[in-house]
Amino acid sequence: MMSCDLWMLVMVPLFISTIVPSKATHPCNYTFSYVTGPVGNFSSPGFPGYYPSLLRCTYFFDAARNGGVEIKFEAFELEDEFEDDDVYDYIEVYTLDSQGFKALLNKFCGSKIPQTIISPQSKLEIKFITDHWQNSARGFSGTYRFLGDEWQPFDHKPNHCGSENLSGIAGFIQSPNYPKKYPRGVNCSWVIRVPERQQILVRLLDLDIGEGPKCGDSKLLLYNGYATPLSVQTLEWCGHKSHMDADELQYVTFTNRTVVRFVSGLRNNNHIGFKLMWMAVSLPKESEVCRSFQCEGGKYCLNGQPCKPLPKYCISQKLVCDGVRNCGPFDDSDERKCTKEILIIAACISVPSIVLLMLVVLITYCYKTRHVKKSLSQDQPLTNSQSQGTTSHDSFPSNSRQMMLHTSFMDGASPFTSDPPDLSDTDPTADNSLFTDAVTGSLKSHKKRPSYHMMQLNYEDGNLMTSQI
Repeated sequence: MMSCDLWMLVMVPLFISTIVPSKATHPCNYTFSYVTGPVGNFSSPGFPGYYPSLLRCTYFFDAARNGGVEIKFEAFELEDEFEDDDVYDYIEVYTLDSQGFKALLNKFCGSKIPQTIISPQSKLEIKFITDHWQNSARGFSGTYRFLGDEWQPFDHKPNHCGSENLSGIAGFIQSPNYPKKYPRGVNCSWVIRVPERQQILVRLLDLDIGEGPKCGDSKLLLYNGYATPLSVQTLEWCGHKSHMDADELQYVTFTNRTVVRFVSGLRNNNHIGFKLMWMAVSLPKESEVCRSFQCEGGKYCLNGQPCKPLPKYCISQKLVCDGVRNCGPFDDSDERKCTKEILIIAACISVPSIVLLMLVVLITYCYKTRHVKKSLSQDQPLTNSQSQGTTSHDSFPSNSRQMMLHTSFMDGASPFTSDPPDLSDTDPTADNSLFTDAVTGSLKSHKKRPSYHMMQLNYEDGNLMTSQI
């Protein structure tokens, strides 16, 4: 038989090793990528046998860009939780964003199988921690699935709701039949995706769902990142826009992916639903520089409330001068100094000027036209009088184009003692000496007076011209 001393030498160290913690741990790291396949399995070390103590295991899941990760546990058996939430063996589930920042999603222990986990980011990490105590638990096993960036868990009817996958830098979403009342029993879900390292700004332009601020069976929901049927919505909108503050009408996600869901009840309604805009934005830090267009920000004050600062979003240059205030309802810096705005201002200035100029030209033209007509009407009697004093070219002899008449007028007396000879019937080819002698004799017989005048008759261009000498 073994002596007592020998027995003590064997059993005491074994007993101490079971109750005294050991400083040595057993690291284990596993990586699963979409490159190796869209689905796969994972489990705790030694499964389905007992898992060791002092484990520090990491399971890292890397989905495609803008993708997601779905985790389903098929078996789960860890050490039970003790009093005062003192957990000895447990797993922690983290999501990682594009900059490597970790966010705890949940923590599990005991033997209850966790619900399905869907990461709101493209990267997910599971940490498995065990203490130094020996146990008889088997650990866990499960499956993973890499989800595409267009995946979403809710029902969607394209004939009522339109396309369910939206991507780019900006866009609009509205309820079915907007701006008319929305139908009953509608379930619409839209997946919005923007470039990586950016966030999504969702802004309500119009809202008319339900009767009051408490949502009934009709509501508008927003989920950050990926969502599951059991996920709790990030935001819930209902009621009327006029009953909401400006801060309640918009939201900025912390990921580059979000899900918007609209659900209407089965009761009749007279509400028009909603219309919202979404946009890819980023909020650069003070040390960072926006490489596209940065909003000016500023402050806004409403209803005597303390002024609130406006965020200086960094938006795409393509959204500048597009006719929409993308920087916000109180910040129009993206719509200032636009070519369209300058043209509108120039048109507002130039059109009245052109109209005024045309009016001045029209008035001037009418005035000149009237003045010319008046001048012609004044000149018409003189022309008629001159035409009455003219004599036909044929009335004078061809060899008598110029005649000198020496006259003196006294008391209105005519230089002729009798009526002047009628020249209208004179034959141009006849002898004109009689005419000349008659005129000359008449002139010679007239006695000259101080009022003596010399007059010259000229026949030019068929008109008889009279001038004083």
